[in-house]
Amino acid sequence: MSDVSEPNADQPAEPDFETLKNKMNLELETISVNQLHTLATQAVEKKLITAHGYRGGQYELLRDGEFVLLSPTEAIQYLQDLLKTND
Repeated sequence: MSDVSEPNADQPAEPDFETLKNKMNLELETISVNQLHTLATQAVEKKLITAHGYRGGQYELLRDGEFVLLSPTEAIQYLQDLLKTND
């Protein structure tokens, strides 16, 4: 028997590409959710929208008594444009 241990014997296995990709997608999704919530909160504070939140995988905004249902990516762009035009 040898006193030399196998390389990486005490370390967990390296994550595979799919695991890394999934982790990165989750982190990007979290960043997007945070950005979306921040933008929507700013729009509420400026009274540009009345309410906001997720509904069935889409992001719902209440503006001028009308519901606007968008993908999260579209909602980010919509809110950025709305906030820019009302500065």
